[in-house]
Amino acid sequence: MIVRFDSQYAAGVEAYAAMLRAGCVCFAADAHYDKRRRALNRMQIATPSGRQTLTVPLARPHASQAVADVVIAEHANWRHNHWGALYSAYGRTPFFEYFADTLRDILFDESITRIFDLNLAIHNAVVDFLDLPISTVADTADAVPAAIEPLSGTYYQIWQQRHDFIPSLSILDLLFNVGREAIFFLRNE
Repeated sequence: MIVRFDSQYAAGVEAYAAMLRAGCVCFAADAHYDKRRRALNRMQIATPSGRQTLTVPLARPHASQAVADVVIAEHANWRHNHWGALYSAYGRTPFFEYFADTLRDILFDESITRIFDLNLAIHNAVVDFLDLPISTVADTADAVPAAIEPLSGTYYQIWQQRHDFIPSLSILDLLFNVGREAIFFLRNE
């Protein structure tokens, strides 16, 4: 069975737990752009000040446009700003240096001009790095919609002593804080 997920910018830990349960996933490339689905171009990270949202600017998408066709707007130096925020938030985490170069290469790859392609590149890199048994296939009509549920467990977060555990963050938070042991947390949820 193939489970369909919405395209998300460095999707949340909950989404990856659901993907791991599914085993075989696809992303809804032909879904119409909906500005209310904020995860398409936004990720949540933990910083010394608490939760922060990083938003990729989009070039005037409209409701009849397929998600796969939504273009990234190259203004406001967003690539540099996102990298700076990620480095500031996670530069001292135990596993940052192991994945940082890969993530930086993806973020600064200006040949990636569509948000769907950026999201897919990050997804593939996360799956490869964590060695997750998740197959990602092309979108298909017989795929079933994903059921993403809130998680009840916690894991180590570098800023936890400042503001307790922050749930529902990007998979990058889990990856940078616990490394390849992330799979054990994802399996238990």
